Amino acid sequence: MRCLRILSLWLVGLLCALTARGQDGFDPANPAEPGVPPVPLVLQASPADGGRLSGAGRHVPGTKVRVGATSNSGFVFTQWTDTKGQPVSQSASFDFTKGSAPDTLVAHFRFEPGNPAEPDEPSLIQYFTLTVQAGTGGSVSGGGRYQAGKSVCLSASCQQNFEFVAWVDAEGAVVSTQPSFDYTTRPRSETLTAQFRFNPSNPSEPSVPVLSHNLYYEATEGGTVSGATRLREGESTHVSASANTGYKFVRWLKDGEPYTELPSFSYTMETADVTFRAEFVYNPDSPSEPSTPEGLKYAFYLMSAVGIPGEMVDFPVYMTTLDELCDMTFQLTFPQELVPDMTSVEMSDKAEGYKVSAVATSDTSYVFTLTEGRLQPGNALLFRFRVAIPETFPTAQSRLVKINQVSVTEPDGNHLTASTRNGRIYVFANGDTNGDGSVDVSDKMNLISYTLGEETDVFIPEVSDVNRDDQFDVTDAMGVIEIALEGEATTTQEP
Repeated sequence: MRCLRILSLWLVGLLCALTARGQDGFDPANPAEPGVPPVPLVLQASPADGGRLSGAGRHVPGTKVRVGATSNSGFVFTQWTDTKGQPVSQSASFDFTKGSAPDTLVAHFRFEPGNPAEPDEPSLIQYFTLTVQAGTGGSVSGGGRYQAGKSVCLSASCQQNFEFVAWVDAEGAVVSTQPSFDYTTRPRSETLTAQFRFNPSNPSEPSVPVLSHNLYYEATEGGTVSGATRLREGESTHVSASANTGYKFVRWLKDGEPYTELPSFSYTMETADVTFRAEFVYNPDSPSEPSTPEGLKYAFYLMSAVGIPGEMVDFPVYMTTLDELCDMTFQLTFPQELVPDMTSVEMSDKAEGYKVSAVATSDTSYVFTLTEGRLQPGNALLFRFRVAIPETFPTAQSRLVKINQVSVTEPDGNHLTASTRNGRIYVFANGDTNGDGSVDVSDKMNLISYTLGEETDVFIPEVSDVNRDDQFDVTDAMGVIEIALEGEATTTQEP
């Protein structure tokens, strides 16, 4: 907890520098040099809250970059230097000629408050960056910007089947053999690395880490599939295919090759990613129904929605039509714990003029009937409604919403069926930006990477805008830290 509080104070300074770094635009002044790759120009403020900087980004070597420093209230700009303290310019704004290697410029500010009662000059306090990183097999915490001589709690946590070895500095010298210890910072920026060693508890296990791989699922029209999406080698999952009304399951393909004709089976993860494809065939109970799914001109499909426990989530129903349609009916089946609000149905412009009724056929199923309207050809939102997510709903999980028993009526009175695609409602805790089931420092770092345009493995926008202002910035990152400090993080529960 103390480390997290220190880290949250450091975040504001870090984001000022990172925001400047994020002003990234490759627009060389000389179009005749397209083959020269741009290189970074990083700008830093000292102290971090002394002012705002402009001109950072990636620029073509040899081009002139307009670099600017604007003082915050109570501060005065003094000079630009490089990271070694060598003066570069005394002007707040100047043209910097970009070199062929990454450059870092530091804008120095002096604290000069207008009110003598304000605190002493903070620019006399110098801060240094302590970077902590983890080797394969664990994670670390405790890095940030600190004064020299500050005692900082550093902590390393091991993954399963790994053990901690030591903390080492940039030269490889051992700093500590304890996974958690108090480190006294020095008057310079430093990097410390936590090293781990693979050491399975079972001596018969392999001498290298057990890897995890992805499982991908596909389905032809007429059904849905389920199963784990990532497993460690040797772990097993139950894979299942479910046919929609009027369809039947045919077979599973594994990486394009026939695998089994059983709709459900147990699969043990092998040594590489795998793709399973479920095939369905149209097989209506009534011979009067169309004889082939290829002849279907209409399709209902549900989309995925993301929500937060204790809140409402909008759930849309879409429709694709090749010809005009009149009346239509279909059934939606919801998970037991997710309750739709049928009073919140909102029709789209595409379905203007329809009257909608929803009749409950069970605790979880509703039959929708749309009458007295006409739907024009096209592909668009049909209507939406809201679904309540209980506060006790487990996070980092999803539930299937099914659509079936479809019937549509053409203008000439002809009754047809339509193809369907089911949807899902995903539930994550507010601030769980990476969807791992907990809110912690990794979510903050994931959010920072996303705002800077860097690649992230997973980013969930619906729960990353913590303060609900329709943008991702430093206040959201601070909100993530506050949630973690207040103990509001939610742990994944097995369904």
